[in-house]
Amino acid sequence: MYRGKGINENISTEYLLREYDELISCKSLGDYNCCEVISIFLWNKKQKSTSNIYTIFTFEERISVVEKSENLFEKLERITDEYSLGIQRKVLEVSKIRDIFKMLCTSREKQRIDIGDGDLQVGHLEGVTKVFIQQDSTREILLNKILKNNFRNGSYVLEFFDIDKTVLKIWTPRELEKLTEKIHSVLPIDLFSVSDRIGNFVFQFPSLNVSSSYLTNETERELTYQVSFCKECEKDDEFMLLSEGNTDDSVVAFGTKIFTRDGCKVTFTVGDASRICKTTVIDLKRQLILSRQDTSFMRKISTIMEIGSQYGEQRLIYDENGSLVSTLEPVCAEDICVGPPICRMRDDYIRNRQYDRRVEELYVRAEFRRYGRNVQANKAVADVIALMNRVKIGKVYLWDPYLTVEDLLHTWYFTTSTNVKLYAITSGEIAEKSKVSVHTWISEQQKIMNKRSNHYGIHAELRCQWADYGYSFHDRFLMNVRKDEDRPQVWSLGTSINSLGKKHHIIQSVEHPQMLVDAFEELWEELSDPECLVWKKGM
Repeated sequence: MYRGKGINENISTEYLLREYDELISCKSLGDYNCCEVISIFLWNKKQKSTSNIYTIFTFEERISVVEKSENLFEKLERITDEYSLGIQRKVLEVSKIRDIFKMLCTSREKQRIDIGDGDLQVGHLEGVTKVFIQQDSTREILLNKILKNNFRNGSYVLEFFDIDKTVLKIWTPRELEKLTEKIHSVLPIDLFSVSDRIGNFVFQFPSLNVSSSYLTNETERELTYQVSFCKECEKDDEFMLLSEGNTDDSVVAFGTKIFTRDGCKVTFTVGDASRICKTTVIDLKRQLILSRQDTSFMRKISTIMEIGSQYGEQRLIYDENGSLVSTLEPVCAEDICVGPPICRMRDDYIRNRQYDRRVEELYVRAEFRRYGRNVQANKAVADVIALMNRVKIGKVYLWDPYLTVEDLLHTWYFTTSTNVKLYAITSGEIAEKSKVSVHTWISEQQKIMNKRSNHYGIHAELRCQWADYGYSFHDRFLMNVRKDEDRPQVWSLGTSINSLGKKHHIIQSVEHPQMLVDAFEELWEELSDPECLVWKKGM
């Protein structure tokens, strides 16, 4: 694997250790006296070796520190015939962690390390300078899925990033899901959602000392803050409270206050305190964030109350012979709202403009496109060709049960790059509807292609799922798998290529594209029999 001389890749050991020492000694963050270490590892039965899946060191404040170690599984959990999963949790005195951190700093090129429990296989580790990760509030912070209890003020993180990801690459998506589910069954760590952290070592410094709260007045023109420290900070420490109110990409409320270790209580007259409020507490001497939260005030509570059927009757369902097959207990739902209505006429105009803008942006990014209110066949076909043309070097997958070679002539043959290969899957449903055999239909398709183009610069293969070859499918997808990007792009077409723009349908991007790419490739391999080949050129 090529590793360039990036700006951040060769961070010195001295620099990383200096950041570690700064965070561990910062009393305004916390008075850490122990560290909980969660080590998730993989046992290779054949090679008799252990690999790091994910290790997190979380610094804590405990009344008494008792060093202990435990395995969260009674025995290793089997994932495949070759690999088993283990999770160890231990508590160490904080003084023992620096040596481990230093060892990781100085062993980033090694393939094996020992953090106290024997040899552990790792990838190339890239040191990452300190990062502050705030707690979830009005929005979810994805990285909190792999941190411990980061719901108070947020945490600083120092990380050793495995840039080889050897452990990640050995799994199919299904095996990875099984592996991460096993982990999640005993720990609130979701490595499936944050799979880029697999193989990493994370040192978490939670902000435990500061406490901040605030409220607004009845007119929502003022914000009153109270900030205090649980444990005493140093005499010359100086802090800043920063308050912002944001809406529509504008700052509509703002206030700052500098205070000492005694804390502060301050009221800001901000003009409009009704919006998303961003509150930050900063240690000025060390230039560290102690707390960061994005919140809004609760003005109205809405809930749905469900009660049983008014007359206690059941819904009865019978089969075609009149026999009872099922009974259901209907419920009555009622929407209940508590709180005064909020009426700001300007908000309706702002929301409408924002909505229109979002629709335009989604269209430009090809994440959502709607067709068919009027006949828009030419436009829809042109849009699909444009999506295919996004790939300059790589491959395109097309998955459509009613795909024909004429559909390819109308789309793929109008793309411009000669360095891209098309892999397409259709089905025998077309032959069935035409009341001909699949063999006859394939022969007709080949005759069409033999006389419709000279096929210059074309690299394409079309396979057909039919009979016992592969499995039947319904949805239609276009997939771009580019060499210059790890993450593929996948769109649900909403209709077959031959119906683009002729009736109402939506082309929209898919949230988890790799899963669909894997499913396509799985079916593609199942259709490798010559009986499934419809057309092939330049492959």
